Amino acid sequence: MRVTLASLILGAGVISAQSLLGLPLDIEALLSSLMPAGANDPRFADFHPPGSGDGMSSLANHGFIHRDGKKMTIPHLIKGLAEGLNMGADFTVAPNPLGGSFDLDDLNTHNFPIEHDASMSRQDAALGNAQPFYNPNWQQYISFFDGKTTTDIPTASKAKFARYQDSLAKNPDFTYGVREAVLSYGENTLYLQTLSDPVSGKANVEYVKTLFEQEKLPCELGWRPSAAPITLASIGVMVAELNGASPEPIPEGLEIFTDSYKDVLVAVVGGSRILANLTEGISSALGL
Repeated sequence: MRVTLASLILGAGVISAQSLLGLPLDIEALLSSLMPAGANDPRFADFHPPGSGDGMSSLANHGFIHRDGKKMTIPHLIKGLAEGLNMGADFTVAPNPLGGSFDLDDLNTHNFPIEHDASMSRQDAALGNAQPFYNPNWQQYISFFDGKTTTDIPTASKAKFARYQDSLAKNPDFTYGVREAVLSYGENTLYLQTLSDPVSGKANVEYVKTLFEQEKLPCELGWRPSAAPITLASIGVMVAELNGASPEPIPEGLEIFTDSYKDVLVAVVGGSRILANLTEGISSALGL
């Protein structure tokens, strides 16, 4: 049986009440209780590969979300991303193109709206299997940080441009429009912020390698989630910074603003109204 957000609420016995934007009280409690897990939370040390094979597999490998990647719900992801990475609820809700319960494998295709060509660590769909980690692309990207102990926005921007050039040269079906450009910058921003903080972009390079190459949170190396949450707003600011530092030509007519990442995520789902329906109101509570 598919578990929807509504059945989760009713099953918990919450049948009342007007509260946050008219939402049931348990959703209000969920959104107000989000915070990263404590530094000594046993899940940080409890690593069991392999995970789902998806970009969120590190969270599954540590048990912050279901280890088998099955029967995910939006509340479950909101809680797991907050505890494991201090990701804001707005980010968790916005990219979700599905309603109710789903498996991570449902998202693990090139047709999922946030997948794109010229990825840091995935192969273009036209060139092979776009689902698993693809080491040649990753090695090209991470080589730009050779000799560095921490990442930085200018170097990340150059590395991203190299991936763009490589895919452009090799892929006869290369697709890189407004959506792909903004999501590609967002892909870079996500690891820079989750492994450092929402502002500096200075992550330990060994943390980055551990996350991508082992699908493991780099807890043994000293990493813990940022004290400040990573939100669509913080991601949008860094997306604009990365774009400003890049020699990469952007699609005609595109000007990247701090809201561009949020706008693209909402647009690929089908707009704010559809997103609100899919999330049964949570996105509206978050202003999306």
